[in-house]
Amino acid sequence: MSKKNIVYLIISIVLVIVAITFCLYVFVFSNPKNDVPNVEISKTKDIANAKYNDITVYKSDGTEVKLSDYKDSPVVLFYFNKKSEDSIQDLKKFEEMYKKYEDKIKFFMINVAQEVDEELENEYSIEIVYDFYKEATRNYDITEYPSTIYIDSNNEVFNAKSGFTTTDALEANLDLLSNNI
Repeated sequence: MSKKNIVYLIISIVLVIVAITFCLYVFVFSNPKNDVPNVEISKTKDIANAKYNDITVYKSDGTEVKLSDYKDSPVVLFYFNKKSEDSIQDLKKFEEMYKKYEDKIKFFMINVAQEVDEELENEYSIEIVYDFYKEATRNYDITEYPSTIYIDSNNEVFNAKSGFTTTDALEANLDLLSNNI
C-alpha cells in the first residue's frame, strides 16, 4: 500500500470518528432524557418480587390508614416524591383517573416526604397519604419514584412498576384492576 493510500485511509477513519462523535453529541448527549416533544414514553421497569404486604400510612392530620382495612377491595399504591418531575406528572394522571375509578378502586397516593405538604394537599382532590416512617417504602422495597403497585381484591399484586408511565398504560391497569371486584 502506498503512502498516499495510507494517508487517505487515515483521513477517512478520522472523518468517520468525527461524524460518529457529532451524531452522538446531537442525538444523545445534547438531549440526555431523549425527550420527544408531545409523545409520552413509558419508562417503567418491573419491581421484582412484589407481594402483598400490609402497610400503615398517615393522612395529613396524622390518622393512620392501613392497607389491610381495604383487603377485599382493589387497591393501587402510588409512591411519589414531589421533587421528581415524573412523579408529579404521574400524580396528575392519577388525579384525572381518580374521578372515573374512585367508586371501584382505593387509591393510596403515598408521598414519601417526612412532613405534610399543604400546597400539594390543596392542589389535588385525590387524597394524599404520607409514609412518615418509611414502613410502606420498605415493605415494598421501593427505591425509585414514581412507583406504582396494583393489588387486586384477592390481595394479589398483579403489576408493580417503577418509573414514569403513560396515561394509556395507567388506564389499562386501572381497567384491569376495577374488573376484579
